Amino acid sequence: MADWKSPMRADPSEWLVLHSCTPIRYRVLTELHSLTIADPNIAKLRTDLLKWAPAKAHLRYQRQDGTWGGKIHSGNTKDAERTTERVLWEFYELTWDREIKEVRKSAKLLKTYLTQKKEMPLYEFKTQVKQDPVRERLVIWFLRTVTLGLLARGGWTAERKVMEAVEDLLFRVSAFVSDPVSKSPVEHVGVGLPLFKRDALDSGYCFIPDTHILRVFAHSPELLESIRFRTMLKKVFDYVMSEDYQELGEDLGAIRTVRGPIPRGWGIRLYPIEHYLEQGNLDELLFLLELFARLGLINRYPLLMGYVDWLLAQQEKDGRWDLPTKYFGQKALYNSWMRLEKDWKSGDRRIADVTFRVMVVLKYQWERQVKMLGRGSDLYGF
Repeated sequence: MADWKSPMRADPSEWLVLHSCTPIRYRVLTELHSLTIADPNIAKLRTDLLKWAPAKAHLRYQRQDGTWGGKIHSGNTKDAERTTERVLWEFYELTWDREIKEVRKSAKLLKTYLTQKKEMPLYEFKTQVKQDPVRERLVIWFLRTVTLGLLARGGWTAERKVMEAVEDLLFRVSAFVSDPVSKSPVEHVGVGLPLFKRDALDSGYCFIPDTHILRVFAHSPELLESIRFRTMLKKVFDYVMSEDYQELGEDLGAIRTVRGPIPRGWGIRLYPIEHYLEQGNLDELLFLLELFARLGLINRYPLLMGYVDWLLAQQEKDGRWDLPTKYFGQKALYNSWMRLEKDWKSGDRRIADVTFRVMVVLKYQWERQVKMLGRGSDLYGF
């Protein structure tokens, strides 16, 4: 019977368990093969994982307000500075969640952005706002999408307040995509980034899909339980894959204010596979592929299927992926999230990391397509 491992030339799980680091071994056995801590060996791995030194090194840098570095958002993908977003995502990749008190402390802060409080901490955006209510509203909406993705990744969608915020965001994004203005949402005024048209704004913000919004939906599997939400998600990402959206690029555009425009970037720009290899951005592509896989949408789009076809073609006979180091690391932020093996001087460590990442994509696409695309358990067409 076909399963998620069927497209692979061989299953490298045993090799990963024998040769990879503790985080990868734990996730292979629990996430990919559904073992639990009821198994004494898994329980021991979990204990070792909670003592993982590279992650514990971050703990002492958390501030009293729950942030790292006094910043929420990692604004530059080429700089892996210690921010709340970067550190929490690394913790989540290790499966550190609410059982860690520092994660709970940070989540308490993040939830404030889901409220209607008149005053919210704006941290790194404070100087951009300077008591300008229009700019402040834009920043709060942006921080809400960033923090909502972090909360969803940490499993807080089990709380009704968080899930309601996810649903509200989906309605707003879907409304933007359904509006005819989405086909041409920007206008070029002078030099600089194009500006979003006023008709493209909702509550003063443009809810055009971006990487942060994709991350929110991808880590809210509850959305796939509803036919209505599944339909909305398909419509949203049909738009993302369209020429109208892709022409906007990663920068998307800017929102005009009296004191100058505010960029609205983080567009989901997808390139030919050669671009990622030449630029050394393959970790960014793997990050995006995993998000689409968690939504079960890879099979809906030939471009995404083409990426997976290319990855499968690179698999060796023993099941491992031995891709050159030069394909990775140009964008340090994605690199910090995608690497569980921090030291790639050893070839086995690099191979283990890349092999695990590809397997995660295959696993989630197989499972989630059943609900999203109504494919049943048939072998998907790679």
